[in-house]
Amino acid sequence: MIYVENVVDKIIDSISLKGFHIIEIPHQIQIKVSNVLNRLKGFRNTYFEKGIIPRLNSLFDHQLFNSFRSYINSNDYFPKAYKIHDDERGYFSELLRTYSEGQVSFSKTKPEITRGNHFHTRKIERFSVIQGQAKIVMRTIGSKERIEFNLSGVEPAYVDIPVWTTHNIKNVGKEDLITVFWISEHYNPDDPDVFFEKV
Repeated sequence: MIYVENVVDKIIDSISLKGFHIIEIPHQIQIKVSNVLNRLKGFRNTYFEKGIIPRLNSLFDHQLFNSFRSYINSNDYFPKAYKIHDDERGYFSELLRTYSEGQVSFSKTKPEITRGNHFHTRKIERFSVIQGQAKIVMRTIGSKERIEFNLSGVEPAYVDIPVWTTHNIKNVGKEDLITVFWISEHYNPDDPDVFFEKV
């Protein structure tokens, strides 16, 4: 098997070549179809039923998981409400369980401000609104259809952003918006995987 993005990269690299060339693209992995099916079933169980980012032990697993996520109907699946544990002190909620590496950050956004308007080709990203009112808008690259989600810190929830989907988040409330972001890899300024395009 070979990931489609790797094939496209080879095609792009070859566009400038002159004359007739045979370009060999070696496969990434040899794997039985039954093993791929078992991994996909594992993703379904871990991600859909438990809300956990699955263990991604290899580049192939990461790419297969992103392909799996690309078939999720975001309109039907998100936003996902958090389980809130409430008592006299306030409340506590677990934001994310993951078997993968990643980076967690948060932001405070002033009213009427929009962040984002970019997309990723490989990163898995989760937006969790924990205070204020937010509108998250997404659009798949090459499509004109926009998907919108309204989230509130009154009922904290999250939305996962598919790859090749430009997205933004806007504070549509009157107080500061606090958002927690989880992304599947540490930020690398030499290879940021951030491509700016308005939703």
